[in-house]
Amino acid sequence: MNASLHSTRLDRQQTTLGKKQTALPPSEEHLVIFTLEDECYAIDIRDVWEINTMQNITHVPRTPHFIEGVINLRGEIIPVMDLRKRLGLGTRGYDRHSRIMVTQSSHNRLGLIVDSVEEVSKIPNSLIKPTAELGVLIDEEFVRGVAQKDERLIVLLDLQRLLGEDEQQTLDRMEVM
Repeated sequence: MNASLHSTRLDRQQTTLGKKQTALPPSEEHLVIFTLEDECYAIDIRDVWEINTMQNITHVPRTPHFIEGVINLRGEIIPVMDLRKRLGLGTRGYDRHSRIMVTQSSHNRLGLIVDSVEEVSKIPNSLIKPTAELGVLIDEEFVRGVAQKDERLIVLLDLQRLLGEDEQQTLDRMEVM
């Protein structure tokens, strides 16, 4: 991805959000790969609406510690989560590589702050190991598997499980601000 772009809109024909779907072979997954603390993570491209550079975030009181606040994206108020905080990783300041990935879950849109977005890639299912096959070393709360691409491991996150019911209700209230 070109780091100089302010906003990268993803091709709606590649996602279910735009009502058209390009059929992917069932033998691979189409993923957005990003970094947190020098490790690679990914989410399904169908869950990503667009990718933006960092922008001003308005703090909202009495929200979970990992919710940084809200952004105004072309008139739409979108809650923003610091994914490092949500996953229990160390904190750091934002830099020119930091991005807000605007995602669409089954409930609402949510911005995810990541250290950088590396690429969009198709990964064969044969290279993805579900957490159940990895034993007790992996917390399945947010992780749905681990993939190997070239010489690196990529942790696949389940966007639908990043928020609990109470947290989802908090975000629902933030959207009506």
